[in-house]
Amino acid sequence: MSDSPIVPFPKPRAVTPSADQLVSRVHSLSLADSLNIRMSEPHFKQRMRERGINIRLVMEVLKSGRAVGRPEQDEFGDWRIKMRRKVAGQRVTVVVAVCADHIECITTW
Repeated sequence: MSDSPIVPFPKPRAVTPSADQLVSRVHSLSLADSLNIRMSEPHFKQRMRERGINIRLVMEVLKSGRAVGRPEQDEFGDWRIKMRRKVAGQRVTVVVAVCADHIECITTW
């Protein structure tokens, strides 16, 4: 056996999607089927109640909102994006995680 050091392969760099790409993905997933949208996080439900935001307002943001800020990768490897839209005279913001086959709503205000 040789005494040469073991050189690990470099980790592949994650390709950061643009905000426009993620918003387009959110729009298409939310328009395709409501089963693509998950609103099961207790934090999300609590913030909806506290801030008087209903599902219709959230759905409008997901279907036609625009990005605010840059995408960020979370600890699970999913990309999060903050989306905003004025709905029924109210500016609504929703933070979503764009997963492989669905959207996970994280918080809203």
